Amino acid sequence: MANQENRMLIVVFYACISLFALICLIPFVMAVSGSFSTEARLAAEGYSFLPRGFSLDTYAFMFGSKAEQILQAYLTSAIVTVLGTASAVLVTTAYAYVITVKGFRYRNFFAFMAYFTMLFSGGTLPWYILATKYYHLDNTLAGLFVPYLLNVFLMYLQANYFKSIPHEIIESAQIDGAGHIHIFFRIMLPLGQVGLVTISLFYALQFWNDFYLPLLLVSEERLYTIQYMMYNMMANIQYLASGNSAQIGGAIIAPPLETAKMAMTCLTVLPIAILYPFLQRYFVRGIIVGSVKG
Repeated sequence: MANQENRMLIVVFYACISLFALICLIPFVMAVSGSFSTEARLAAEGYSFLPRGFSLDTYAFMFGSKAEQILQAYLTSAIVTVLGTASAVLVTTAYAYVITVKGFRYRNFFAFMAYFTMLFSGGTLPWYILATKYYHLDNTLAGLFVPYLLNVFLMYLQANYFKSIPHEIIESAQIDGAGHIHIFFRIMLPLGQVGLVTISLFYALQFWNDFYLPLLLVSEERLYTIQYMMYNMMANIQYLASGNSAQIGGAIIAPPLETAKMAMTCLTVLPIAILYPFLQRYFVRGIIVGSVKG
């Protein structure tokens, strides 16, 4: 009887989770459908699960004159995501290791200094002056990821995971003559793979979705990321749709405003949507293990 009740609970649980997953999937399906619809029918009939008059005109409009720039923006975003994620994970895990080493005299001080930045910020203007006038990060590739190299929340998440590793392992390595660099790279990182994948996914999402740094630090189009490129294109389309339609050869060009929004959503979300299912199990395990000291 108890086993039957457990099976019923499992069936209900999975049914609820499946329903919730479908509800979360609905906006993306409608975005894909809207991107392949015609602007006139979408405006007249609204969104649906199937395209309203299947058309590739929106993608043709977007890629017609900006194909090379969009591909360059994709490449820039990919480079920034890879370099930024690798660098940020190294900095974050190194800091997390420092504040978890029991023999380090100032570990509480560094832990407090990191926590202090979560409560107080110097403000956007001082940060901008520091980044441009002193670090010279404007119009550089480094400026697109260096300011995000340490996320304090992720650092504490990784620190909690390091704390779950038995200290006897570290003591054994120290007895054998291993230094902190050897312990960090040969022991802590391999044992902390689940946490590494978790914070890597967080960082990858942050770098891929970010348009704040390009907005503040980049003025050269060659350094535009895909998010910032889509942001600029959307602003231009909205300007044209506000009554300033372009004319070519006497013909008025009405930009596809609503379908363009959906197409840009698909272009920016698709790479992450493809990657996420393969890393989801590591993401969930890392959150559970890193949030509670074992």
